[in-house]
Amino acid sequence: MEDNRVRYLGYVSIVLCLAAIHTVDQPKLSPAEQEILDVRNARTEASNNRDLEAWSRYIADDCIFSSDAGDRLTKAQVSRPVTNLPREYDYSVDPREAVVHVYGDAAVLNLRFTVHERFTDSDIVSEMRATETYVKRNGAWILVARQWGKIPVNYRKPAAVDTHNYKDYAGQYEWRPVDDFEAISVKDGKLWTQTGKDAAEEMLPMGAEAFFLKGELGTNTFIRDAQGRVTGYTYRDADGQEVHVRKIR
Repeated sequence: MEDNRVRYLGYVSIVLCLAAIHTVDQPKLSPAEQEILDVRNARTEASNNRDLEAWSRYIADDCIFSSDAGDRLTKAQVSRPVTNLPREYDYSVDPREAVVHVYGDAAVLNLRFTVHERFTDSDIVSEMRATETYVKRNGAWILVARQWGKIPVNYRKPAAVDTHNYKDYAGQYEWRPVDDFEAISVKDGKLWTQTGKDAAEEMLPMGAEAFFLKGELGTNTFIRDAQGRVTGYTYRDADGQEVHVRKIR
């Protein structure tokens, strides 16, 4: 069963944004686009001040919130952290890469942010991206929908392994017939994977036969036959599902 504490803290990321959008490297917005960003920042300031009344004015009563866990939440559900969290709660974000599109009396804002949550002596870091939808009612912009999700970032540390076997893994691999082939190669004592024209990524060791990529949460474990030849690998997704990838050359 999921830890209720973690679920509750997931709601917090809906509400609290303890910094304004960075102006550094932020493309210049039109007056209409800047107006949307100003509304979001005002909502942020209200949540920082634990001012539920002010925060509520920027959010429609029927606003739809969709969490990174796939939950659909109501305004009443996400309002609790605004007043319940103590001022000293150590939570911070780093909003950036804001893109705003305005369509008459409707607007969409997309941005990325980093969340830091303190648990006793641990700092849990999550990279997130959110999309917010606004409509203009009675001359004021109001939030009507917000969806956010985690950007896969792998915080595993590579293990120290004997790289002698890396040459056994080199070759061409097939996930499924409709996909480009995956090429695994060894360069400068490191294992690399490249699919089609995508940039090559280093496969970082977890153990003798298991590897991971920085940009994925799953793991890759190579498989050998009775003669010790590598015949493919098993990709295990973070949710427990498996894909068996075949070595074809």
